[in-house]
Amino acid sequence: MQSLMDLLGSMLFGGAMLSIILSANDIASENQSVYNGDLLVQEMLVQTAYLVEGEFRNMGVGVPDNGQIVLTADTSTIRFLYDVDRNGTPDTVAYTMGTVADMAGTQNPIDRPLFRRVNGGSAARIGVVTTFHLRYLTRTGDVLATPVAANRLSEVHSVEITMEVQNPYAVISSGGAIEGSVDNALYSNTLWQQTRLASQNSRR
Repeated sequence: MQSLMDLLGSMLFGGAMLSIILSANDIASENQSVYNGDLLVQEMLVQTAYLVEGEFRNMGVGVPDNGQIVLTADTSTIRFLYDVDRNGTPDTVAYTMGTVADMAGTQNPIDRPLFRRVNGGSAARIGVVTTFHLRYLTRTGDVLATPVAANRLSEVHSVEITMEVQNPYAVISSGGAIEGSVDNALYSNTLWQQTRLASQNSRR
């Protein structure tokens, strides 16, 4: 009888230990998945932000002093002039955000592409974002209403950019297996905000 009790006790103890080990493995795997997701979105954000910040600072380069620089300005769309290839002729550069339908192949239900277009050519996807929000400020720091009226585009002195990037694929889902678009899933994300990014035309 004592041997049977010892056997049952050993089985219970072994089962508890196995459960603890499996839980620890799940937690370690989850933490590794989150870490890899965080690293991925940081790299995605840096690559996109580097290009956006560089070009926004170059707005107006190669444009005559009396020329129009910002052509259109809205919360997630902007067109402006600068000499991209330094050939003496200003180019028209446009940034626009696509729709969630453009990223239907990913699990994230709110990610969308960020497009860049030069001189009316084909749009090139330069990143995938969940937020790309622009605000426009005058030389005195006043915020211009968007879309900026045509007669006030020349007042744009600096641009405030808020950009968020999330992992296109879910890291964790509380609903079990991750398949397709998952609204209750966890997506690694990172936020970048560049305030008062002054362009070349601000020196005029």
